[in-house]
Amino acid sequence: MAVVSKPRGIIRRRRRGTGQVLQKATFQVDGSVLQAMKSAVDDGAAPSANAFVEDAIRIKLRKLRRDRLYAEYDRAAADPEFMAEMRETTRVFDVAAGDGLGRDLGG
Repeated sequence: MAVVSKPRGIIRRRRRGTGQVLQKATFQVDGSVLQAMKSAVDDGAAPSANAFVEDAIRIKLRKLRRDRLYAEYDRAAADPEFMAEMRETTRVFDVAAGDGLGRDLGG
């Protein structure tokens, strides 16, 4: 029987039905941050330090994506051609939304 070894740093455990393999990572953080995180986990903020860190990373990544999206909105709002196109699209939709209003729908 051949022995299949797994790559270092990969844990063959699945979670939340995502089918994604967990990977081990090592980071250095300020000691006070580590202690605060451990206290938060002990107080029930997360089931484990790993879950706490993963949730914190997901929150930060979500904020970064939102900030990039809002920056794109700002750039679009400053583009006169884009804004003219949006005004025209809104006008056309307003006309389409008004179709049939005021008519007798009773048959």
